[in-house]
Amino acid sequence: MVLLFPKKNHNKRWKLEYFDTIYKIYDWNKNLAGYFFPNYDMMNESEVIEKEYVKNYDFDEETTVIDKMNRENQKVFGGNLMLPMIKLYLLDNEEGINLDYAISSLEDSTQRVKKWKDWIQTNQVEFNLMNSVMYTSREDRNMLSIVLGIGVHMVLGEKELMSILNPLLNKLHENGMI
Repeated sequence: MVLLFPKKNHNKRWKLEYFDTIYKIYDWNKNLAGYFFPNYDMMNESEVIEKEYVKNYDFDEETTVIDKMNRENQKVFGGNLMLPMIKLYLLDNEEGINLDYAISSLEDSTQRVKKWKDWIQTNQVEFNLMNSVMYTSREDRNMLSIVLGIGVHMVLGEKELMSILNPLLNKLHENGMI
């Protein structure tokens, strides 16, 4: 039987997994697609850290507080979405690189960065994108990641955050960004 109007596959869903104060983002094939870092320090004015606490900073205590915030689905303002942006294929090459290849790779990378810039400018209002910055991946010096700052009130928790991130991730995917 041939379907004239095949149904779209609605089973493709992003998955969020809380792990060690951050959220890992997986695509429908269970591939790691990115990370989300909530802004835990911007809860509300009554919960601002006092100066004395900063002097006696305790990482384990902070992690415990953050884990509790996630378990209790507390509210925060914004966070940072980290996604792969470009792969350079130029660094750490022991055999050397042909100059034409290097030029071509850099030109391709420049076009990809420009595409990201245009995408952000076009979609920043719709998705409350406050800023964007680029980082070199810790695991792969050839990989550059982009971090999108999202400025919206959100409730912590896998399902709760996914309801906010899902439209953004879908748009990024539809536009060939991830």
